[in-house]
Amino acid sequence: MDNSLVEALVDEHEIYNHVNGTFTSQTYANMIAVMSKEFNMSFTKDHLKNRMKTLKSNFGKCYDLFRGTSLSGFFWNSQTKYIEAEEEVWAQFINANPNAIAFKTKKISNYDYLDMLFSDDRASRSKVETTKEKNARFSKSIEIKIEKVVDVDELMENNEVIEK
Repeated sequence: MDNSLVEALVDEHEIYNHVNGTFTSQTYANMIAVMSKEFNMSFTKDHLKNRMKTLKSNFGKCYDLFRGTSLSGFFWNSQTKYIEAEEEVWAQFINANPNAIAFKTKKISNYDYLDMLFSDDRASRSKVETTKEKNARFSKSIEIKIEKVVDVDELMENNEVIEK
């Protein structure tokens, strides 16, 4: 069922129903129709959202631990569906990150698709900021200086202002 859900998500992504990391309402309607037909059972938007949240969370744990697969010595093997590395590399990594041992023997069926769908949503480096930190930063600033349209675009891009 997860494989079918991921395939449906990829299909929606390819027809641009995945805008700025968010799936549109039409995406859910399309996926409900596809999944209901394929499995001959009723699906709801909440059911799909919960399953997507679980998939994204599980992928995020793996992605964050291995920094995608850019962590030196590791790669995702699309044939075996495992994250692979030499035994010495695994041993050192597991010694430093005991939670990583689970991924040594865990198949990740749709890693390439999950990477395409969800990796852009992963916070990284200088742009890492929790909602609590962002709210504290805004409460300290007295005014937002906007001198050019580009300034507004940047605020909108960072979700720092909301269109009305």
